This record gives sequence, C-alpha cells and structure tokens, in this order.
Amino acid sequence: MNVWKYTYIQFFKIRRRVIGKDGADDYAAMLFVALLDCLFYWGVMTFADSFTGYHLLPGHEILHTVLFLGGAVIIERVHNRTLYKGDAFLRIRKEVEAEPRKTLWGILSLLYILSAFAFFALSLYCSVNKLVPVLIPL
Repeated sequence: MNVWKYTYIQFFKIRRRVIGKDGADDYAAMLFVALLDCLFYWGVMTFADSFTGYHLLPGHEILHTVLFLGGAVIIERVHNRTLYKGDAFLRIRKEVEAEPRKTLWGILSLLYILSAFAFFALSLYCSVNKLVPVLIPL
C-alpha cells in the first residue's frame, strides 16, 4: 500500500459519488494522482530555474515548454502503466478496501494532496518575487 494507491481509489469513489458512473472514472482518478506528481515536478523545475538565475522562462520558452510538458507526459505514462493498465485497478481496489488503517491512510493522502499544491504555489511565489538566491549563474 502507498499513498498513490489510496488517493487513487478514494478519488475514484468521490468522483463516482459526485458525477455518477461513467466510463472514465478510473482513468480520471489516475490523472488526478498524476497531476499531483506533476505539481511536484513543476515546482522542482521552477526552483531549478530560480537557482540558475531565472533564465529558462524568459530566454527559452520552447525549452521551458518541452521540459514542463515532457515531464508531465512521462509522469502520466508511468502512472498509466502502474495504476490503470490491465487488472491493476481491481487489484489496487481490493488492496485498499482490505486495509485496516483507513484513517491513517486518509490523513496521509490529504497531506500528500495539500503538500503538492502548497509546494507548487510556494515555488511559483518564490520564482515570481525572485526570492530564491541564484546559486549557479548561467
């Protein structure tokens, strides 16, 4: 059991309750988990740009776009392979439903979601206000 699996199944259940049953419930839940990892990735990329002197965005828009979108596509493909393809969804759902410590995993899942959004917001705030010192001038 890990926080990705628990978040995946819980988001699946919440989405099904809110929207109802449709054919893309499990795929949308996988995309939500991939979005959280993308937020961490984008935050790290923003901090890396800040540490190198804020050159990536204004000077190389194409490279910046390729790094951001390319990383997001790779993260989505990895999660697609590990959480969605084949019978992985049914196996993960059984594993989560059999877990005796649902409260602990619920708290960890909520912390994971909040920390992903907070880290991304912090990286954007620090980058926009140029609060990160330049460590490696390029």
